[in-house]
Amino acid sequence: MNLKVIDLFCGMGGLSWGLNKTKMIKPSYAVDNHAPALALYQSNFPDTHILNIDISQNSQIRDLIEKINFNGGVDIVVGGSPCRGFTQIRNGQNKDSDPNNKLTLKFAEIVRELNPLAFIYENVPHLEHYKLFQRFLSRLRGRNSYKIAYAVVEAANFGNPSRRSRLLVVGIRSDLGRFPIIPRGLDIPYQQFWLRRCEQEGQIRYCSKLEEPWRSYLFDPDDCRLVNVEQAISDLPILEGQTAGASRPYGNLPQSAYQHLCRQNIQETDGHIVPRIRPETRERLKAIAPGGNWRDLPTPLTYRIPYEPASGKLRRSHYSAYRRLLPESHSPTVQGHSDFAYHYKYERALTPRELARLMGFTDDYQLGHEYDTVVKAIGNAVPPVLATAIATSLLEQLN
Repeated sequence: MNLKVIDLFCGMGGLSWGLNKTKMIKPSYAVDNHAPALALYQSNFPDTHILNIDISQNSQIRDLIEKINFNGGVDIVVGGSPCRGFTQIRNGQNKDSDPNNKLTLKFAEIVRELNPLAFIYENVPHLEHYKLFQRFLSRLRGRNSYKIAYAVVEAANFGNPSRRSRLLVVGIRSDLGRFPIIPRGLDIPYQQFWLRRCEQEGQIRYCSKLEEPWRSYLFDPDDCRLVNVEQAISDLPILEGQTAGASRPYGNLPQSAYQHLCRQNIQETDGHIVPRIRPETRERLKAIAPGGNWRDLPTPLTYRIPYEPASGKLRRSHYSAYRRLLPESHSPTVQGHSDFAYHYKYERALTPRELARLMGFTDDYQLGHEYDTVVKAIGNAVPPVLATAIATSLLEQLN
């Protein structure tokens, strides 16, 4: 028997993809109002009812609830409302004025109206420090409706090749007599996933900060408890420069257990697109060791026009500027733009398929041949590996 799920703010379906991997949960409804992401979702979940709905509108919420209740309701509600207003990076925007912040309360409202057995909600860790979060919890606990647990977890602790800390809130309906438990995976402190910078004899190199026994897990290609960048993407097609989108065969035999898992017995994959890169960017990347960033550039390359001091200094001076992945460690948090990090071996941006691998999507997830819209959707997604772990724990509690 499959439990019926509605995925609110579904995006490209990271939560749904992870829930579906349990073989016991079926995404029955998916709701969002971003058409490109819904198109990706539809192509990968053809049997799911896709609803382009603006959840900020009360009238559309009422229509949604009536439709679902008329068709027998759902067993689980999942979703993660937009996080931009709660993140540390806001580009000068007022964090309290973002209208999307109130969508957190809309999620709680929909849960109360649909009255499912359980719910899973996710967002950025900083939401926990907002008064809005306490209002969110109060609405779900009101009249003894749901037993609730919440915790900040790190996706890398569940075998995800990239770091991604998320605040998870899990609730089980009070009349079931169960209290939710949120798994922690390996529960390694997040600081250990950072990189260590060393300089010896004028050479700069980077290495993982992970200590034993975690370090051994990370370097073992047959151990999926910790997966590094190279173990995640080294078998994908070899692309060194700008490339148009196409389906392509793999570049190598599987090099790790994670790659075996991702391939799903298919022979070629899509999403192999490399955008154009400026010659000066390529020159700078050649001067940066894997794991490094703009801080490692020699002085002549720190000018806007290389070797021309009169052109002024580079404007890009944040930590991720010209950052290259370190193959022996985890990727930093995947973001929805092409230059959050560059390939460790080639002087280029990452392809959508490489980003999907780093985010925990298996290769049978169809990405198509667009670039910007797909990269943005991946950057906003929930790692399916994390979703599967949380859903498996919830299924055990629901018995």
